[in-house]
Amino acid sequence: MDLGELKRGSQVATDAECPQCSRRTVQTRIEEARFKYGTGDSAVELTAKIPVRTCANCGFEFTDWEAEDLRHEAVCHHLGVMAPKQVLGIRLMYDLTRSEFAAITKFGETSLSRWETGAVIQNLANDQLLYLLQFPENLQRLRERVAQGETLPVSGPTLRPVQRKFVTDVEQHRERAGSFQLHKAVA
Repeated sequence: MDLGELKRGSQVATDAECPQCSRRTVQTRIEEARFKYGTGDSAVELTAKIPVRTCANCGFEFTDWEAEDLRHEAVCHHLGVMAPKQVLGIRLMYDLTRSEFAAITKFGETSLSRWETGAVIQNLANDQLLYLLQFPENLQRLRERVAQGETLPVSGPTLRPVQRKFVTDVEQHRERAGSFQLHKAVA
């Protein structure tokens, strides 16, 4: 069912089964849900339009995975990162398996799975990289790099040799310091 088709407050019958009485007499309406995200002083109130299910047989009212996904999307929007279906969409856009995408991007397969399913929200740095991967030329660059066997250097940055002038100045100061003498003050 497309939630965009449901107007707020309208009821539509679904094929869902009631978890209370197991009858397929569930109707759906869209409501604006307010929920708290975060803790303490940094907590914020977010809103999401979610489907609320009501069984016409027993009156049981509930929300399901679809509502949870919409709340999760609201959190991602608040944080300024891609929602799970957007992350998944990037990989599917290239028709790649998770392991193929991981081999090209060097993201861990487990991390990809967690981001795609909404189990974990990716950090801002990884979200930036995911954003760049929406552009085919960037994925192509990574594919070429993998094909050429390019890797990042294992060691740290190369240190520049110490310039001799600095060492010479230090040696001159040491010589001068060796000839330094204290003299008695003359009154």
